[in-house]
Amino acid sequence: MKVDFESLPILLQKARESVVLTARKTLAGFDLTEQQWRVIRTTYLNGELNAQTLASQSAILGPSLSRILNRLEEEGLLLRKVSPGDQRELIISLSAKGKRLHQKVQPKVQANYDALSTKLSAKKIGDLVGLLDDVIALEQ
Repeated sequence: MKVDFESLPILLQKARESVVLTARKTLAGFDLTEQQWRVIRTTYLNGELNAQTLASQSAILGPSLSRILNRLEEEGLLLRKVSPGDQRELIISLSAKGKRLHQKVQPKVQANYDALSTKLSAKKIGDLVGLLDDVIALEQ
């Protein structure tokens, strides 16, 4: 199958939308956006992170991350503090409330991906993840 290079980004975007559609509906039930969930999930998995690492690992641009952090902090879901080693560095972590929210949401989001895995097969998803990792590695 020949795919012209210009259609590849469109196909990737369509595939992304297809994958996150159900998760987005689940997250809306918790009054969370997909980006907010990525911040919560990334912070939960990694503990304390500086803002730059969090932005990179959650694939969110800095200005958007700043707004998301403000909202999550206002809701008591995360904590921000200045790094003791560098006053310019911001350290972000989940509050106890944020951890409890993660524990409620994660099983529902996982169920969405389990259903996708059943529809596509674990092998196809594994192959896709491998190919996407290869594409990402091209720029690093």
